[in-house]
Amino acid sequence: MAQPRSARCGRQWKMHALILLISTLLLFSPAEAKIASGLAHLSGAKTESTLVKFAVSPHSSVSIDVNITSYGMYEDEQALRLHIYDDDDWTNVRREPLCSEKIKWADKSIPIVFDFKGKQRDDRPGRKKTDIVDYYTARITAEVDNPPPPSARLRHKIKADRSRYFYFTIDDCSLEKYNHDSKIPDMVYTVKVMNVHRSVDGIPSYNHLPADEDGIGMLLLLTLIFSGALALLLFYKFVRSLGGDVHVAILVVMAACCCNGISALCELVHRGQYARNGYGNYAIDALSSYFEALSDSFVALVLLSIGGGWTLPSDVLGGGIGRETSTNKLFKGIKNPAGALLDLISCRGKGGERSGGIVALLIIVTHVGLAQWGRTFNDDFDTYHALEHPPGRALMILRFVLGLVFVTGVGMVRSGGRCPPSLMSFLTRFALVGLSYFASLPGVSMFVGSALPYHRRHQALHLGAALVQASSLASLTWLFLGGADASAYHRLSRVGTHPDGSMTSDLMTPANNGGTTRPTTWRFGKTKVRLD
Repeated sequence: MAQPRSARCGRQWKMHALILLISTLLLFSPAEAKIASGLAHLSGAKTESTLVKFAVSPHSSVSIDVNITSYGMYEDEQALRLHIYDDDDWTNVRREPLCSEKIKWADKSIPIVFDFKGKQRDDRPGRKKTDIVDYYTARITAEVDNPPPPSARLRHKIKADRSRYFYFTIDDCSLEKYNHDSKIPDMVYTVKVMNVHRSVDGIPSYNHLPADEDGIGMLLLLTLIFSGALALLLFYKFVRSLGGDVHVAILVVMAACCCNGISALCELVHRGQYARNGYGNYAIDALSSYFEALSDSFVALVLLSIGGGWTLPSDVLGGGIGRETSTNKLFKGIKNPAGALLDLISCRGKGGERSGGIVALLIIVTHVGLAQWGRTFNDDFDTYHALEHPPGRALMILRFVLGLVFVTGVGMVRSGGRCPPSLMSFLTRFALVGLSYFASLPGVSMFVGSALPYHRRHQALHLGAALVQASSLASLTWLFLGGADASAYHRLSRVGTHPDGSMTSDLMTPANNGGTTRPTTWRFGKTKVRLD
């Protein structure tokens, strides 16, 4: 006897849920990594090496545990020190030309003394398995209060009780005076740094999270909820359109919302693990960066395409964007990114609008590449938008260029064809909103980098980037969910179904390469996804 469909569906749902749970647990398993590690080799030209920086909460302290392994004997370690600096003096430290002058700004100086551990196999990269080397190890532990005591240079200056960065370096100032670089061995270090909070009873509690992450957890949670709500609204619109017509722009914006929410979720997971083990999960944090970059690129593609006339009828565009001028040819790559990508894939790059698909792919790949480049500067937390690193500055330049392209595209649509006055007014407002998206992140980054103290920049940049992305996603969601009475765009756009025409007409559009055609619709059963 056949089982009821509801029973079969119930078991299938449970099986899918179980598979999803197992996959999630496997994905969230911690990565094998050290808290902070690296290679240091001192010389006369480079007498110091910065191990790590760490943000410490006010009225607390920072605890550090450093293990150093020397591949060979450090013959003269009398001047070898671990020095701890804070951000009040770090700028002065970087300006000093001599090591002997730098260390006068230190909050604390600790000698490094090696112990011989015997001969062991040399495990450095490029060495043979049979190579043997003398192993020496040193361990340094220290704790510094925040606020720290005044430096030796400014003993009269009392430092404020605030969040601040501490910098940990190893140096040997004797290398400036004596030429014995050949006797300095390679050193590998592992550093464990923690925030230390003490209760009223003096009982310490330790936390791996730096102070510049305070408040970002709540921001990520709000981002997850907000992005999820927008994605559900768009998904509801899509479900209601099953069996009929739906425009691919709705799916692209829904993907942007999902990517933004997944990015926040991954970062929350990484933060949770980081607070427990001090290094988090590299794979999860990398996924957070990549999904954030994907969300940014999807929003940029949609804005550029709408500004270039995507989703508007051809009679409205008229001769504006359609004229075969050199400028208009430049905009073919952003006029219809979804259709151009489909055309590029379906013809395997041998025909159709190859330039359109290539431009769209380049925008996506560039955003993801910048996110990965940013990870090479700081593996603990995302530095994708930070102006202090080259990837962040490159991202700002990219946004500026895309903003200029966007404004030019909107201007071409407004000035050509039979664009109604009401639509021209809407496009003017849309141009201002879109331009604010492309310009706001560079503006926020420049403001944060110039107007705020260093210890406040990380949190402010996260907040500004989150607000910019949330505002853009909300605006695009309204653009594609609003009714026909919402604006002139909603009355004319192909995104909605209107009583004066059907979206399913003209399912094949002539290409510009001599009569070949490309599909403007994806078909999934009875559902048609419009691409024009």
